[in-house]
Amino acid sequence: MRNNEIALISLILLAIGVPSLIFGIVVPANQATSEIPITTNLNSSFKPSVECRVVESHTIQYVDRPVTEVKYIECVKSVPVELRNFNDLKELEQWVGGMEKITVIRFESLDATIDCDDYALWMQQKALADGYIMSFQVIVWSEYNTIFRTKLPTGSLHAINLAIVGNSAYFIEPQTGEVVFAAYLD
Repeated sequence: MRNNEIALISLILLAIGVPSLIFGIVVPANQATSEIPITTNLNSSFKPSVECRVVESHTIQYVDRPVTEVKYIECVKSVPVELRNFNDLKELEQWVGGMEKITVIRFESLDATIDCDDYALWMQQKALADGYIMSFQVIVWSEYNTIFRTKLPTGSLHAINLAIVGNSAYFIEPQTGEVVFAAYLD
């Protein structure tokens, strides 16, 4: 039997069984349900009834070939750029000079300190976003004071950046934009 037929038979049995329990109606096995005498001690105008309807049906069908369901999802995906070193010193200096024209507004809590490592990290992230390889470096005060124009207090550390141009490495002071030769690689 199908689910609809089973549900309908169940509802009919329920319709016959509930009044039998409530009103004491007994139906002989050979008597049709349409001939059921209803004798109650209630008002004779009271005729209990049960209304039913099929709410939902399910059909299972055999599919002789698989069905592919395609869903399109809107997705934003970051595509990595091809990273490279600067081609020459002029390209590095122009890029660093362009950084001075960018105004960065930081919304930080009042007790947050923006210092050298924040500037160096920001410059490194900006270089990577523009497709350049640039590293974050920590330098001691004595080495810094020998190669940069500004001077650091004795015993301090400072964060700067480093870029490779050909066979040379260059330090970059992210707070001033100063670019200085650091070393030959070979």
